[in-house]
Amino acid sequence: MDERGLQYDRRWMLIDEQSNDLHQFDYPRLASVVVALDNERLLIQAPGMSALHIPLQPEQDTPLTVQWFQGLSEALPASKQADAWFQDFLHAPCQLVFMPEKARHSVEPGYEINHDLAAFTSFQYHLLGEGSLDDLNQRLATPVSLERFRPNLVVAQAPAFAEDNWHTLQINHHTFHVVKPCDRCAITTVDATRGVMTGKEPLTTLAKYRTFNQKVLFGQYLLSEVRGILHVGDEVQVIE
Repeated sequence: MDERGLQYDRRWMLIDEQSNDLHQFDYPRLASVVVALDNERLLIQAPGMSALHIPLQPEQDTPLTVQWFQGLSEALPASKQADAWFQDFLHAPCQLVFMPEKARHSVEPGYEINHDLAAFTSFQYHLLGEGSLDDLNQRLATPVSLERFRPNLVVAQAPAFAEDNWHTLQINHHTFHVVKPCDRCAITTVDATRGVMTGKEPLTTLAKYRTFNQKVLFGQYLLSEVRGILHVGDEVQVIE
């Protein structure tokens, strides 16, 4: 964990020729891109493409000002090789950028606890309970995978939607604050395996029983002020 969340998580973004972010609404094929940490490199794979390796820390270059839905941020070009790879994959002009350590990009305004920094996302952590996904899948004709919802913290062995009532957690002695439920959009209808939008599910079913104040809520956003280590299998303690 670093001051933006999980180390290297959500630190890369694709931009168009106007330096605006690309997203799955327009390019659902992005959902089929799989990334992993490989020693001191980022390994990027996608159907029909050769594997791409890029440095975890790009060489210093002239910084760019990029635009995403929450405003402006400083970014560094990742690599010419990465640009060519994604242009070939998406058949569209684009550039891969990285958020450097010195970028002063904060979480969604109004939810800061202590001048919290974020990466290319509104919050540092996105938590979802496996029990909540199981509850949804029992209502669907075709179950969906966890990847549809893109959490970076997944909790097992808790009842469905228990996370709705959590306010303060400890994981491996690190404190997390639950600050806002996640309102879902049509990106949840993208099948990551095929990289296509599959219709209106699971959003239609979620809307039937998870709509609050005209928003479909599923999962929770968290902040944490600490650096440290998390492990798969760490116990989650609900403090409040």
